Amino acid sequence: MRNFIGGTYKYQIDAKGRVRIPAKIKNLLGSNLMIGIGDQENLVIYTEDMMDQLYDKYSKMEVSDPEYKKQRYKFGLMFYFTPDTQDRYQIPQILREKIGLKSEALFVGMANKLEIWREDVYYKTLAEDNPDKEISSIKGKLNG
Repeated sequence: MRNFIGGTYKYQIDAKGRVRIPAKIKNLLGSNLMIGIGDQENLVIYTEDMMDQLYDKYSKMEVSDPEYKKQRYKFGLMFYFTPDTQDRYQIPQILREKIGLKSEALFVGMANKLEIWREDVYYKTLAEDNPDKEISSIKGKLNG
């Protein structure tokens, strides 16, 4: 069975940009993680399996392929994501600045990867993406 990553968790970011990954899903991620900019105003923590899939897809593309060129920005802002001795993960400053992360992070499981959002941006995006759902009723009822 595959490790399915789901749920929404709110965690503190310390003054140095370090955060803990929610214990409930940390083991599902495995090791050899990478973090990068997402497709919206978010960050993404990629598992080793996801990175293998991306490698397989983009390593075979020609440099002239428009899809290859679109990914240069994303891959240029991708970093190894490893814990320190106290099991905290450093979110690179450039990534925190790109999405305006300050003292809190919202972790959102997305099947095979984990997204990191600013809470206000996440709920605004969620409401825009799901206009027929009552999004305000789930705010503050997180797993973490």
